[in-house]
Amino acid sequence: MQAWHCIAIIAVSILLFIYGTFRNEIEDHVYKQEVVWVSTNAQASEKGARNEMAESSTSSKKRKVLDSPAWAKYEVTLKCKNSKQAQLHAQTIKGASFLKFFLSQIRSSATASELIFSPFKSEFFSEDEYSILQSLFSAHSTLEDDTVIHLTCRGHTSKSTKLLATLILDSYKLARQQEEKSQPLASSLLVQHQEISLLEEQIMSLKEEISTETHISSSINVEAIALHSEMMMLEQELVQFKKILLEIDKLFKAGKPIDEYLKIESFSQFGMIEELKNTSNQLRSMLVNQELEEVVSIEVKKNIEANELLLKNEVANAIEVLKAKTIQGMKRKKTLSFRLVDLRKNEGLKDGRHPKISLLQGLEKKLQSLSPQYQKAFTDWKQSSFDIVRSSFVE
Repeated sequence: MQAWHCIAIIAVSILLFIYGTFRNEIEDHVYKQEVVWVSTNAQASEKGARNEMAESSTSSKKRKVLDSPAWAKYEVTLKCKNSKQAQLHAQTIKGASFLKFFLSQIRSSATASELIFSPFKSEFFSEDEYSILQSLFSAHSTLEDDTVIHLTCRGHTSKSTKLLATLILDSYKLARQQEEKSQPLASSLLVQHQEISLLEEQIMSLKEEISTETHISSSINVEAIALHSEMMMLEQELVQFKKILLEIDKLFKAGKPIDEYLKIESFSQFGMIEELKNTSNQLRSMLVNQELEEVVSIEVKKNIEANELLLKNEVANAIEVLKAKTIQGMKRKKTLSFRLVDLRKNEGLKDGRHPKISLLQGLEKKLQSLSPQYQKAFTDWKQSSFDIVRSSFVE
């Protein structure tokens, strides 16, 4: 064997040894990574399982507390005239509007609030009072008799449970007495009213748009000209009133004396401000320009003080009068603009060339259809009633 053969064999052996060592190190590193990954996942799984067990335990404790036979259950059976009324009353008793009203009634009595809510204010119950109250009673009609409502209340004692049922019925009666057509308790009626309110807003907005568009009417109409003229005069008055009120507000915030209010242009025309101001000036000039006896001087000063007090009151009254006139002017302007729109609407419908007028007519027709329906539904609802057929504790 030649020398270079020996050298080649030795070199190949060294390379094989290095390769084997390197591969073992890589396999050991990969194995360690896999061991760490498996260990980490195992710990996470164990931790998650513990958390789930804890949450399950807490939920279980809550359910056990709520479903415990120790809690008293009181049921009241209500009889309505028909199934529609029964559904509406059941819906309203559990509705958000009545629940908010009922919660405010409970909170107004410290004793009632403590009896009903105290057992639920613990580590097991983190819900707010609204959610707690919502879960303490139910109201629903039955398949056997759809004119009957079963009101079921639960509580930690028979006393608190019966109190809850009594408060529900009393508060419901009071809420219905205070109920207004603009804020119905029944959610289905509230949806109808909101739809009508939205239509009214759309109609008013559209009328205001049309009232500012002079190209709507191409013909000469004497009444339209008169309405437009009055609206222009009202607009000028309102601009002046607004300017005075802004200046008054600025002086009030700066804490200025009454004399500064009298310097506002056109403000003295309201009430008796001008007369009282002239009287004060005359009395002051008497003290400055004339030599008066002491008794007369004292009397003049008293009159000045009395007149200043009257002037303050008159300024306050004038501000209220100015506000009232501004409100009246705005209402009058809106009325005139709507009358002008009605005139333009009649003219526009004849030639059918104005899409806004057509849209306005469609909205008004829809409102005319919905308003009587809601009025009848609300009247029927207010006249509806129920009788208490039975009330007792349930085992």
